[in-house]
Amino acid sequence: MAGRIALRGRIVTMDQRDTVLPDGVLYVGAGGVIEAVRPAAEPPPAGFAGVPVTGTGATVYPGLIELHNHLPYDVLQLWQVPKRFDNRGQWGGTKDYRRLVTGPMTALGHDPLLMPAVVRYVEAKALLNGTTTSQGIALFSNAGARRMYRGVVRNVEQPKDPALPAAASRIADVDADDARRFLDRLNRKQRLLLHLAEGVDDVARGHFRALEFEPGRWAITENLVGIHCTGLGSEDFKILADHGGSMVWSPLSNLLLYGRTADIAAARAAGVRVALGSDWSVSGSKGLLGELKAARLAAAGTVTEQELVAMATRDAARILRWDGALGMLRPGLRADLLAVATTDADPYRGLVAARDGDIRLVAIDGTARYGEAGLMRSLAAPGARLEEPLPERLVDLDDQDGDPLVAGVTLAEATRRLTGALASLPTLGVGPGPLAVPGERPTWRLALDEIQQTGAELRPRLPFGDRPSGPVIDLAPPAALTALGLDGLTAGADAAYRTTLAAEANLPTGLRTALVAQLA
Repeated sequence: MAGRIALRGRIVTMDQRDTVLPDGVLYVGAGGVIEAVRPAAEPPPAGFAGVPVTGTGATVYPGLIELHNHLPYDVLQLWQVPKRFDNRGQWGGTKDYRRLVTGPMTALGHDPLLMPAVVRYVEAKALLNGTTTSQGIALFSNAGARRMYRGVVRNVEQPKDPALPAAASRIADVDADDARRFLDRLNRKQRLLLHLAEGVDDVARGHFRALEFEPGRWAITENLVGIHCTGLGSEDFKILADHGGSMVWSPLSNLLLYGRTADIAAARAAGVRVALGSDWSVSGSKGLLGELKAARLAAAGTVTEQELVAMATRDAARILRWDGALGMLRPGLRADLLAVATTDADPYRGLVAARDGDIRLVAIDGTARYGEAGLMRSLAAPGARLEEPLPERLVDLDDQDGDPLVAGVTLAEATRRLTGALASLPTLGVGPGPLAVPGERPTWRLALDEIQQTGAELRPRLPFGDRPSGPVIDLAPPAALTALGLDGLTAGADAAYRTTLAAEANLPTGLRTALVAQLA
């Protein structure tokens, strides 16, 4: 845990009054909690008289909270989507998808040397894109145990903080298949972030309509957080809002796969609370900083930049019931923050327009985790092992409470292992490995939902017509593997990503051109 720090810059608090200090100082105590936010001209609070004020030369925001990302897949490059699909069930079993996604992830996820490299790489990638909270990474052992990876970036399923109630992104398949059991699960006072109505046709909408298990009775409570909701209309959003439900919006992934995203204007008009998620690198942004740009373009003027920033900060915290600890910069809250070099008179527009190279600092619990080299050297905890993922940028991935499976794996080593493995995919095995032997330490692998049976579901699968709702997931063996490249950490430093994005046929032409230009 870092000691006391004081950061100077334009402070965008995202508090209830939308307070912005044009020249302020954020004072963070040794426990990683904000002690004061004051104009720079005012004296420091008690205990900070001898603490040097560090100028960020930036605008400081709450750290970005992402409520949907399949993090392990973020080592894979953007998929050149071959055609426009109508629902989730149509693309998961295609030959190209199995060759480019399920096959490679099976090979990487089962290897005991590659699994830690995946975890290290994707967590660093989140930090380099301004994310301080995301969905977690699930691990399986060959002894049958399942747990969440414990790392630097907060994860919503295992936040390691009693003030932050854990959410869930998977439910037991028996609960997913039965409406009353599903409703009972929703009534346990834990947020469930579940895929819902993934697509744009009647099949996708039917996955939502299946939640009405009796006339007028819906398996929806305030604990249901629907991911995607692209198939919903105005009437559906009203039902979701009337029952207290909320949603996670992933516009770029929706547009790439379906040519359309959720009707965000209808959702907001109905009173649905909305958060953002970049989904995964296969068909989405590299992180929330990029997703903010896609969201602004997809919203076509119906959502302001201030509202978009709220979706990635305080509104996401409210959805999780974390708003008493995160999502704003005010005394008593955890010091998760993002500092961005922008001179835009409108700080909200400045964040949405910012490129990944504009990030000056990312801190979690008051500990500097990524940023400009000079700032990181002055703020990093004593003895921190700093790495240079990009020129003049440093990242600190050390964590005394971190997961022992990944401890000691540097980002450079993770990059080396993954680059070599992806280039050698045709020769890698894809088996799950041997079962645990009594008395020996178990080995761990990535829990690859929807590639192998895991006993858990990412979505409700309630009866609807002559079939359960939700797509049928293709668990067939992967097609023959081919050599692939490792996805770059940021869009600004990854010309291949921008080239592929510029050729994505399902993106509206104007949006595609504008988005690529904003990411360069």
